[in-house]
Amino acid sequence: MNQPTARNRNRRGEGAKLRDELVTAASTLLEDLDNQEALSLRAVARAAGIAPQSVYLHFADRRALLTAVYQVRFGELRDALIAARDGVSEDAAAQRLSAVIRSYIDYGIDHPGYYRVLFGTAGTPGWEPTEGQLPGLPTLQLLVDALADAGNARPDLAAQTLWAGMHGLITLRQDRPSFPWLPLEDLVGALVAAHLPSGPSRG
Repeated sequence: MNQPTARNRNRRGEGAKLRDELVTAASTLLEDLDNQEALSLRAVARAAGIAPQSVYLHFADRRALLTAVYQVRFGELRDALIAARDGVSEDAAAQRLSAVIRSYIDYGIDHPGYYRVLFGTAGTPGWEPTEGQLPGLPTLQLLVDALADAGNARPDLAAQTLWAGMHGLITLRQDRPSFPWLPLEDLVGALVAAHLPSGPSRG
């Protein structure tokens, strides 16, 4: 395995760039690790091509770095859901909901490491952000809004059960690949149908 080459020193004012590179390096490492506990600041520094002590100029500890990854990746997931939703006509509410659900599941399947850092634990007690700092709430609100547009009478309740269903589908498919799973499109369709109101479909 090739060793990372030492990076050139950032020019004055490029500290934010290095911070972004550290978040990217940590995210990439998480893709290949079994769990977040295996992530070390030394490994992140090596991947970014900097001295280990330089990490502490931007992150006080591993928890702070993981929290930054958490914030960035939740933003990435939310952007993917928005793009999927906006790619469908506003008068096709059921199809927009389906697009959001499929985009969420695709993200979890395509980025298992990122998904773990969003919805797993960081391996240290109290790592989870406080209620006022939950970057995942805007993502959940997208589900609430999509369900409301599709005519669900309790979109807040439905969003939480839908989230649990999507999370279960992603993690179970990863953890039990030998199970005779039905086609993903069929499973997504069942999730959508289960959260639409009975009677004539809206969109």
